[in-house]
Parts: sequence; structure tokens; C-alpha cells
Amino acid sequence: MNRKIVFFDLDGTLLGKRSGKLFQIPGDALQAIDEMKRRGHMAVACTGRPIRFVRHFFPGVFDGIIASNGAHVTLGDEVLRDWILPESRVRELCRRFDSYGCHYFFIGNDRGWARNIESAPAELVESLLKSYFFPHFIAEKWEPHEIAANAMDFVFRDEAEFKAQLPAFQGEGMVFSRHANGLSGDLTLPGNNKGIGVNCLLAHMGASRQDTAAFGDSTGDLAMMRECGTAVAMGNATDDVKQYADFVTTAIFDGGVSQGLHRLGLI
Repeated sequence: MNRKIVFFDLDGTLLGKRSGKLFQIPGDALQAIDEMKRRGHMAVACTGRPIRFVRHFFPGVFDGIIASNGAHVTLGDEVLRDWILPESRVRELCRRFDSYGCHYFFIGNDRGWARNIESAPAELVESLLKSYFFPHFIAEKWEPHEIAANAMDFVFRDEAEFKAQLPAFQGEGMVFSRHANGLSGDLTLPGNNKGIGVNCLLAHMGASRQDTAAFGDSTGDLAMMRECGTAVAMGNATDDVKQYADFVTTAIFDGGVSQGLHRLGLI
């Protein structure tokens, strides 16, 4: 069997909330990935999370990491891609999203920067801050030249505000993925997505997409899945992901990753 490279989304695929606790990782999934690697295959994280977060929660698990929706790509200790928003683009995005009254965060490899969150529901902001995990991760006072970001997150007061602000995320190649709570989400910026990260890593390795598979659960994962030989949707995935996938496995805490790897013949 050829060596396979398997790309794993994190949130909703390998990381979730269970019994009211954040950052829960299915033990059977980690065991399955370890077994897959022992058989000579490669595991690569492909996530919207910054690389600092991935390294903290999954030390030694992945051979490579595609972080911040493709903006930061590493293979072992080698950095293959590190895309950062230029200051002029930061200013353009601020003008765009401020005009819609959006509440948002610029997110970088090591920290983040908040904008207009004082007018957002405190409980939503607090929930998102907790999801970043690291204390003092977010700065609230900053100037555009200080930003070193490669991704963005948003929060909404309610469904009506989301619908009113939805046009802000349309056009220019933007892809917005809502989080499970429905009132927050992350934005993949033009010229930057998980698929670009996948292709960057494969080109560096000289590997074929036919020897790849991808596990995901949300709209933002489609860019990754389209660049891989086999697409696997989690049982808890959104309908668009399930419809695109080659097959659907079980949900994150029902052995989804382990069963998917069995079906692929990798364990």
C-alpha cells in the first residue's frame, strides 16, 4: 500500500465540547491516528485554529500542520508558508466590516486583536474568548500597523443581525463558516483557504492527491476536501459537507475518525 497522507480538521472532527467541557479530544481518535502512523501513513492537521493552539493540544500527534485556514503551513519543524495580512488590507477589512456594524477579531499565529466587541453580547464574547484558551490572547487597543493576522472570527447578537450582516461576507472569494452555536463563525479570506495549504504541502513533498484523504465537518473544510483523493464527512457534519463527501462516518464522539480510518483501510 502506498503511504497515505490524511488531513484532519480539528473543531467538530478531533476537538469538541462534551458534557459541558470545552477542548475534549476523543481518545479513540488519537489511538487510531497513532496506529495509522505506525503503519507508515502521515497525519496532518488542517484547521482554522492558529498553530500555537494546535501544538498545545496535540503535541507530537501530527507530521504536519496547516493552521489558520491554510495561512500557516509546517512540515515537521520546517515552515512552508506563513501568510500575513498587509496593513493596507487590514484597513480595508476594517472599513468593510465596520460599515456593517460587525463585531470581530483578527487572529494571528500567537495572538489576536478585537474590534467593536463592546457592542456585542458579553456572553458571546466571553464564550469566544474561552475558545481561544490562552489568557490575554486578545488585545482590545491597537493600531492597524500592529496587526499580524491571517484569519478572522465574528460574533452576532442574534439571527437577525447575522442575516443583516451576511452581505459583508459575500464576494471577493470570502468563505464564512458558522460555528456550532450559530452566533459566531470564522472567515477564510480571499487567496487563502485550507485547499491552498493542502496543495502547498503536497507540492513540497512531491506527493499525489490520489494518496490523500480528508476528514471534516463544516463548510470551510470543503476547500480541503476538494484537493484530496477521498473526502470523509463526520456524522455531525453540515449537509453541504455530507453531500460532497465520498462517505459519511459517525459523529466525533461516536468513533467517527476511528471508523473512517478503518473504512479507508489505514488501520
